Amino acid sequence: MGLTEIILILVIALILFGPEDLPDIARTLGKVVFEIRKATNELTKEFQSSLDTPANVLNKAFEQTISSKTSEQETVILPKEAEDISNDEKLLTYEDEKPDDPLAELPLDMVSYEEKGASR
Repeated sequence: MGLTEIILILVIALILFGPEDLPDIARTLGKVVFEIRKATNELTKEFQSSLDTPANVLNKAFEQTISSKTSEQETVILPKEAEDISNDEKLLTYEDEKPDDPLAELPLDMVSYEEKGASR
């Protein structure tokens, strides 16, 4: 818009609304424009974050994969050290970690133990 167009719009607004109501209208119009810009910025940020989230998850997974590979490469055990570790400490196996009761990990209010021989 050029300067003459802006002046023409202001003159028409002055004639239509009068000098008393013009400041109130300008203030209200400014608030509306501010709220529209604020909502637009929030939508843009939300949209951008939803686009960035999968990329961030993939980047984290990639970084963790790289860091775990480097930590595996850094921990090299010499044969003598391996013998000392195996003699001094016994490693737990998966079978050692399994509880006798498979329902032991569930909350008590979810599990009901029936007595053997009890009928329904």
